[in-house]
Amino acid sequence: MKQPTKKGAVLGRPTGRDSEKVRRDLLEAARDHFLKRDFKAVSLRQIASSAGVNGAMVNYYFGGKKGLYLAMVDELFESLDSKMASLSDNSKFSIADFSRSYCLLLAENPWWPNFVAREILFSEGETKEEVLQRFSKMIAPKLLHAIGEEVENGSYRRDLNPELTIMSLLGMTIFPFLAAPMIERVFGMTLDESMANKIAAHNVDLFMNGVVNHKQHNTGESAS
Repeated sequence: MKQPTKKGAVLGRPTGRDSEKVRRDLLEAARDHFLKRDFKAVSLRQIASSAGVNGAMVNYYFGGKKGLYLAMVDELFESLDSKMASLSDNSKFSIADFSRSYCLLLAENPWWPNFVAREILFSEGETKEEVLQRFSKMIAPKLLHAIGEEVENGSYRRDLNPELTIMSLLGMTIFPFLAAPMIERVFGMTLDESMANKIAAHNVDLFMNGVVNHKQHNTGESAS
């Protein structure tokens, strides 16, 4: 039997702005719970209670706990995709676009790196496979294509391995946020939006130019 609310509306069938608010509250509650515990340890009832709604709302909006979990992940990937698109001046995806977009996303969602480490690296099952599939379809192809184009037009070395390059770029981008407590204590940095921009700019510069002072290096070779 459906339970009416105090205003006479049917609980579980909100409309308009109320509907969007319920959906948003469920996504935020899911993020809070999945940040603390893995997928199996979080119950549908706990999420609904945190969102202040009936448990039936999870099924109504997302088809169940798994659907809510994947909707939460999709939202993050869509946010990243949107940021990268807005940063590109000519609709051409670049390494700089990715680095800045992903760093800003991680600064806004500091829970994401640890969530990925736990749910993807240390778990098994359908949710892991579906999240991996989403990443492989949305981000990896764009990075591979961008690096491949730069190799073809001569901007990058011909012997550059695109797959290993992506691994290096992701490591440089993600590690500071994954190890945020250590970074903040050891270096006194706050990983906010301003620092995210600095990390992105540094990573791109390091990625493109390396650390060797080529002018001094070449002068030394000539003198010898």
